[in-house]
Amino acid sequence: MSKRIMIVDDSMYTRLILRDLLLSHGFSVVGEASNGRQALEMYETVRPDLVMVDARMPDMDGVTTIRHLRIQDPNAVTILCAGSGERSTVVEALSAGATDFCAKPYVPKRVVGIVRRVLAGMTQ
Repeated sequence: MSKRIMIVDDSMYTRLILRDLLLSHGFSVVGEASNGRQALEMYETVRPDLVMVDARMPDMDGVTTIRHLRIQDPNAVTILCAGSGERSTVVEALSAGATDFCAKPYVPKRVVGIVRRVLAGMTQ
């Protein structure tokens, strides 16, 4: 059974790129949210194995979304997706409970490697 992933990003284009990449490598994308609040509501319904969260979103940023997801489900597995100039945001997200981070712009081989590593860590 393929692992179930939810994508949270305010950019429809970025969600499309990430969805196509994940699907082409055998993952199942079970939900897409355009902001943190929508992600929190959707999480309970879709119960993904992994949530990929954009760092910069209006209304509720990625770090805040990860904090709330971890309150909602202490076992939530998250990856923060952030640009290279957002090191402090990455550190803050990891402190908030993010499992790992993925650099933007996306390099397909790196994204797939990070997702596989994080998902493999769940079964250990």
